Amino acid sequence: MPLAARHRRVGPELPYGIDDLDALVRVVSQRPRTVRCYVRGCEQELETPRRGHAGTVCPEHGVYCHHSSVGSTYNYRDVRRNIIASPDLFAHGIVGHPFKYESHRLGLERSEDTLSWNVFRSFAEAGQLARVAQAITGTTLTHEPHLYLWGISACDDDFLPWPLLEAARERFESNLPVDRPLTEPDIALHLPGKYLILIEATFTSPNTFYQHGPRTKKDSLTLAELLSIYRDNDLRILDHARAEQAHRVAYQLWRNTVFAEWMARQDHPRTMAYHVNLVRSGYESDTAAEFAELVTEDHLDRFDRLTWERLYELAEGVRGLERLRRYLETKTAGLIKAFRV
Repeated sequence: MPLAARHRRVGPELPYGIDDLDALVRVVSQRPRTVRCYVRGCEQELETPRRGHAGTVCPEHGVYCHHSSVGSTYNYRDVRRNIIASPDLFAHGIVGHPFKYESHRLGLERSEDTLSWNVFRSFAEAGQLARVAQAITGTTLTHEPHLYLWGISACDDDFLPWPLLEAARERFESNLPVDRPLTEPDIALHLPGKYLILIEATFTSPNTFYQHGPRTKKDSLTLAELLSIYRDNDLRILDHARAEQAHRVAYQLWRNTVFAEWMARQDHPRTMAYHVNLVRSGYESDTAAEFAELVTEDHLDRFDRLTWERLYELAEGVRGLERLRRYLETKTAGLIKAFRV
């Protein structure tokens, strides 16, 4: 049965949003650092997490409150409170999944992974993923694509790993020079024989880069290694000569573009590959434009920047996506409004 036709297992309430939170942090003491709960009107005093101590959870609101010189945020004791689409399914199928890195971070206010699930699983449950694909590819195909999140099938309830991604990892990452996580596309939309879209999502973190020179961390690659390892002479979207001359390269965008094209070729000769950098409005426009300079002239339409706010617009007037729009309207990052909607 198509996902859109099933019973939609939504949570009883949205995650805490701009109307629920108090951005004015009230510090009660410094040793140990203690703050009032961030939910407006709550007087509970909570120790913030620190090394060796998880912090104390608000008994009424189920949140741990973080506070430091770089800002304030919170996380949920129960990850399901961070989820607006099929929270029980998410908790049992995604949390702890062996194919998902860092599933312990899914309760965070700033988690881009839970944001990705909430947005794209909502589109899937409404039967509207093709609407997103149309905005990216410019096609008018109305068949629903298959949704993958972090390489896991996410528009059904099986949560099986994506064989095409496993094949790409074997092709490019079977002999990496350092011990590091394998490529994990945040979001993918795949309509076999038509298109394969990989999406690199950011929320509060920026795109990251490799520059020329030695390894900067024990688990990072050098720029030369990136360009050497993620290369296939049959691929045409990226310009290696330009990349070798560039001062820096956004390595996640590079790896995912290579993967998108290689996987599309494995799928079918006519499958079109696309890569998208999904960001907040007003962010990452310069870095996306910088990366676009590394795309060959004949394939400029295969890489693009998309905003979460644009997805909010695509949900307008669509039955079944009212809850998603309200979520994006009230979503916070660091206790303040996250999106320009």
